[in-house]
Amino acid sequence: MGNISKLRDAADLLLDQGKYEEAFGIYDEVYNQIWSVLGTVQSGMNTFTQNYLNQNFRTAMEFKSNYTMPAANSVCLKVFGLDIDETLNEFIFTSYGHLSCICYSQTLVHDSSIVTVANEFLVLYTLILMGPENDWITGIFKILNPVIEDSKLKRIRPMMTESNMKQRLISNAEKIKSTDWFALNISLLEYLGRTSERNTHLYQSLAQIVGTNYSKSKKRYRKGDKQDRNTHEEYKQYEKYEKYEKYERYERYEKQQQFNQQADFDLKTATEYEKAKYFGTLFGLKGQVTKSTIRKKYIELISKYHPDKVAELGQELIELAEKKTKEINAAYEWFKQKHGI
Repeated sequence: MGNISKLRDAADLLLDQGKYEEAFGIYDEVYNQIWSVLGTVQSGMNTFTQNYLNQNFRTAMEFKSNYTMPAANSVCLKVFGLDIDETLNEFIFTSYGHLSCICYSQTLVHDSSIVTVANEFLVLYTLILMGPENDWITGIFKILNPVIEDSKLKRIRPMMTESNMKQRLISNAEKIKSTDWFALNISLLEYLGRTSERNTHLYQSLAQIVGTNYSKSKKRYRKGDKQDRNTHEEYKQYEKYEKYEKYERYERYEKQQQFNQQADFDLKTATEYEKAKYFGTLFGLKGQVTKSTIRKKYIELISKYHPDKVAELGQELIELAEKKTKEINAAYEWFKQKHGI
């Protein structure tokens, strides 16, 4: 596996030049690489829970909930040289490019099944709406599931019925329309308009979500001359570029802020305000906080990150758990002194 960021950049350039088939091949490679890594993480989690948690379903689910994201972060760093948030960023824009090629190409639009494309749109909506602050991996595994055989991605299996998938797609399209990614709804609608879905409930529902402006612009585009069509395509590329740049700037800013907070915080030199802010964020405390809330949060966190729980998962996860445990204990000691617990 190579540098997926550089591969995706190359695909973006081809997409901007209207070379949809060439771009699609590169996007597809990156897309499958990301699914392969996520599938490997899932496979490792399943193997561990089956071998060491005595088939206890509840315990296994709690374990996966607590450690899927940290494990994926370690694997992504090792395979891609990207942390889990950076991988999410690549996943979003790879999926966007992948789908754009299908929607714009006269050839690709007929090569994939409607269900496959609709599921991919649903995954992209989910990635955007959940964002880096949530367990987006579990979220997309409820839609599609990577099947790993002999350490390779064999296939990506749908996990929802077609009717449920379409209903979720409509629901997420409604949420997306109030974000910077609202144009995804137009792309999906245009794709469906070129398939047998044109007269279905899904198409009609999306048309209502997109609104009347779409119908007017579409008529003008179909009726217009070559100049109008060029303008239409240039606007699409500009819109994509704007969204891309805005998201990339946001990601860089967020990561720099997080890095600065982590790098600048030193328990020995930090002010009381800095300690309150840092430890409060660590414990997830908001608003009026009671002693019982602090105790409860401490028990939850120390149980979640105790190194014994990851003793069989490799040195990277053990070190991560140990570091987190030290921070949690330091925070709790500060809270005890501050609030007389």
